[in-house]
Amino acid sequence: VDIINMLAIPVQQIPKWWIWLYWATPTNWTLRGLFTSQYGDIQKQVAVFGKWQSISSFLKDYFGFQQDQLGAVAAVLLAYPVVFAVLFTYFMSKLNFQRR
Repeated sequence: VDIINMLAIPVQQIPKWWIWLYWATPTNWTLRGLFTSQYGDIQKQVAVFGKWQSISSFLKDYFGFQQDQLGAVAAVLLAYPVVFAVLFTYFMSKLNFQRR
């Protein structure tokens, strides 16, 4: 569990004024997709914080990662490069500093 705490902070522990950054950060969406797709359907019981629960229920209870959110995670992760490419193209056409 210590390695998981180093990788991601649960939403409940993030101060309210920083929650917007949590949802805007690609790292959040990447970890959400990786953990959910790899461990979200495993029902093996593990000891977490002194009690036994399945890995999938730990991800849901502690981080809020749910298996049914994988479609939204994929859409957001595909949207990031598209948005950045569109912004890059737009600003490169408008910000030409070599004009005389």
